[in-house]
Amino acid sequence: MQVYVVHRLFQALFVCLGISLITFLLLHVVGNPVLLLLPQDASDADVALLKEKLGLARPLWAQYLSFLSDAARGDFGQSLFTQESALGLILERMPATLELTLAGMIVGLGIAIPLGVISAIRRGSLTDRLCTVGAVAGQAMPIFWLGIMLIILFAVKFRVLPASGRGTLWHLILPAITLGAYLAPLTMRLTRSGMLDVLTQDYIRTARAKGVAERVLLFKHALRNAAIPIVTILGVQFGRLLGGAVVTETVFAWPGVASLAVKAIRTYDYPVVQGAVVLLALLIVVANLLTDIAITYLDPRIRLGKAHG
Repeated sequence: MQVYVVHRLFQALFVCLGISLITFLLLHVVGNPVLLLLPQDASDADVALLKEKLGLARPLWAQYLSFLSDAARGDFGQSLFTQESALGLILERMPATLELTLAGMIVGLGIAIPLGVISAIRRGSLTDRLCTVGAVAGQAMPIFWLGIMLIILFAVKFRVLPASGRGTLWHLILPAITLGAYLAPLTMRLTRSGMLDVLTQDYIRTARAKGVAERVLLFKHALRNAAIPIVTILGVQFGRLLGGAVVTETVFAWPGVASLAVKAIRTYDYPVVQGAVVLLALLIVVANLLTDIAITYLDPRIRLGKAHG
């Protein structure tokens, strides 16, 4: 296990390096913040002077190495527009993003697992067909469209929930449902297929023949073994949820890292974008590592240290 964790940490380092390089190059190719910081009638001399002051006149390789050197010390620089610490701005918004992502995951699992179990034990029934149709429709539904529909229905028409912002539990409900609906369809289908596979195993039939209660059989024995692919996909889905949070935060004006990054991209605020992308990438890598460790507890036959050492 220790060998595997060290191996994954080295992988995480190279992943973050690759992501930071791609982000750095794309930002410098698509836009120039100097043109936004200066008035439209600024002279070429003014542009050159500001580029020199911001360190943007140096070759790209020199700028990137300087960024890596500072980032290794936890310094992503200052926002080009607010002159505040980029890391400070990101960490200030991070709790909101994590709150929304975890709430969306709870909502998604709360919908997907019960429906997946019911669909499996009632295979071929009307309930099973409705759940399958709902899962397919959910995967095809754009996340921004669902968010807007929820705002129109619950915030505008019935006025029972706030349309935007963060502050109370009521503000979290609509964004969490929107993000949870993004996770639920795939998880529901995995739960159903996993349960169908487990319920045909010999030990399940033996336990049922011995008179084990159906509820204990389903949730203690069957669901635990069916949970392995679910837990595996959750690590991947965590990254997708962070990606979905970009849209969700924008629709609901949720003050998280994703909305901060979108605003920074529009203004070519290099330090903020680079810091946000690297930290979000680290979160995804850590989530995947924790997922792999959790799998070893669900199935002791898996030994990550031996498999990957």
